[in-house]
Amino acid sequence: MNPPPVLCVVALCAGLAACAPQPPAGYRDLQAPIGATTRFDALKFTGTWLLVASFQPQHRAPVKVTIAPEVSHLRVTSNEVPQIAGLYREGMPGELIPISGAKETLVVMWVDEEFRTAAVGTPSGGFGAVLNREEDIPADRARAARDVFEFYGWDVSRLERTIK
Repeated sequence: MNPPPVLCVVALCAGLAACAPQPPAGYRDLQAPIGATTRFDALKFTGTWLLVASFQPQHRAPVKVTIAPEVSHLRVTSNEVPQIAGLYREGMPGELIPISGAKETLVVMWVDEEFRTAAVGTPSGGFGAVLNREEDIPADRARAARDVFEFYGWDVSRLERTIK
């Protein structure tokens, strides 16, 4: 016994929908490469940063991310951004590999020469942010961070300021 024609059409449509490209789960095109800055220096990166722009801003107030070296590890602490909080070890320069706490590698894609502004994110594109040492970020550094995100396949139309 053959199924009714309506069921065949429904099954065909469902099959075609499953083949359609699915939007990425994160904020970046996973087909695009992602790279870490070779300029990274753990000692210079240590200190307090403010999350001034993010792809998923949860708060419209400063978010402090403190990085303190411990033995050969870095500890990232942040109550407001718990997905990046944890203990990391350095992989390649600019690549922070989680040891405990955070579940995903944190990539420092760009940092300016004086370590005042940085573009950081996860390879999955689930987290990306512009970190700055102060609330005010000069337009040239904000633009450079945005350009880096765009270069690595992030949807920069979804990057929002968290500090107004």
